[in-house]
Amino acid sequence: MICPKCGNQLPASRNHCGVCGADLTAYKKIMRLSNFYYNQGLECAQVRDLSGAVVMLKKSLDMNKRNTEARNLLGLVYYEMGEIVAALGEWVISKHFQPEENRADEYMEKVQSNPTKLDAMNQAIKKYNLALESAKQDGMDLAILQLKKVVSLNPKFIRAGQLLALLYMKNGEKERARKLLQRLAAVDVANTTTLRYLKEITAPTPVEETEESESIAEGVSGVTMRRPTGYTEDKPNVMAWVTLFIGALIGVLVTFFLIVPTAKENIRAEFAKEQLDYSSELRIKEAAINALETESELWQEKYNEAVRELSSIEIPEYDETMYDAFFEALRVYEKLQALEEPTLEDQLAVAETFSLVDAERMENTDAKALYKALTKTLYETVAEPAYNLGRERYDEEDYEGSRDLLLAAYRYGYVTDYCYYYLAKSYQLLEDYEQAAVYYKLLMEEFPESSLVKYVKTRLKEMGIE
Repeated sequence: MICPKCGNQLPASRNHCGVCGADLTAYKKIMRLSNFYYNQGLECAQVRDLSGAVVMLKKSLDMNKRNTEARNLLGLVYYEMGEIVAALGEWVISKHFQPEENRADEYMEKVQSNPTKLDAMNQAIKKYNLALESAKQDGMDLAILQLKKVVSLNPKFIRAGQLLALLYMKNGEKERARKLLQRLAAVDVANTTTLRYLKEITAPTPVEETEESESIAEGVSGVTMRRPTGYTEDKPNVMAWVTLFIGALIGVLVTFFLIVPTAKENIRAEFAKEQLDYSSELRIKEAAINALETESELWQEKYNEAVRELSSIEIPEYDETMYDAFFEALRVYEKLQALEEPTLEDQLAVAETFSLVDAERMENTDAKALYKALTKTLYETVAEPAYNLGRERYDEEDYEGSRDLLLAAYRYGYVTDYCYYYLAKSYQLLEDYEQAAVYYKLLMEEFPESSLVKYVKTRLKEMGIE
């Protein structure tokens, strides 16, 4: 047992810390409660009561958030319910609390080792969210099509299956809903939402209950009970037929004199409105075409003007400034050599000056060879020290300084997996996620066997980059 106050290792039987004197009675009780709820969650998971397991394991983590066994099991339960994002979240937190000898590594590696399945689960989650939005906006047919695809991609995605069953129930397809809910019940046997939907399907309707009651009443002793009624024969009612005929005649007259003219007028108005809409749309398109033609003429004029300018430009035979940057680099290098103990910053400044020289423009082969030799020597001198100093700045949480030094080390030839990793992490901590992703991906491409690759995948997911 570890003292929560000072971190001292203690025997489990002790109630007080021998170092700081803290009272451990309440702490031990909390730990026992956490383990109790963990065992309850484990028992629920073993009989596939996944929703019950989630409740118990969350209580266990409420007692002790560092209970990595409970957190890992909660991740497995989420994974079995199709909640891949929640599962990975629990395993990442577990890895944070217990970096070494943690089975969360094995679970995450198993999930990430099958990119096809992982991509299918991601697609299922995206389609579920789209289906949920469609259902909220009364797009029932579209939601059902999307949810069918979700269930085919991830049959254990309980939330998606429940939503699809609910839509089936709303459309009156109770048999399809019942079969789907029975499959979901096999995944999570005590899910209250699934059981409530099943009960809703199997419950008799009010009409059925009334018919059943009547049939039971009629079946008693084989006798049907009816209220006695008197029998009288009605006389023919002529006025009823006359009234009916007059009413029908009035209806026909109203139809021809009131409804039909109104309907014709509405049709004419609708036709005129549509004709006006088409005319307006045609005028808009004509105006757009005229604007595009005018713009095309302007661009053609600009193109012709550019051609005339280019034809009038005289290309010089020799660029007298092509060696200026090289001479400046030589002057800076000469000053560096004059220093007795040049610092790394001095050397990096000279290397930066050499990096600005465009050797491809040099026509003199001797000058180009001298530049390459000096550059090679200088880069080899500063690359590794720049990396080491960059690591020190990273450990000191000076991420901007770390980024600049590690970037210099990379530019001057120190290309290693650790250089890529800490350069990318510096960018990530500076919230420049785009550049961080560039160097993380370079590490995976150039050093696929590196032990850092699994951490790189985790970092990319933290930034929300696939």
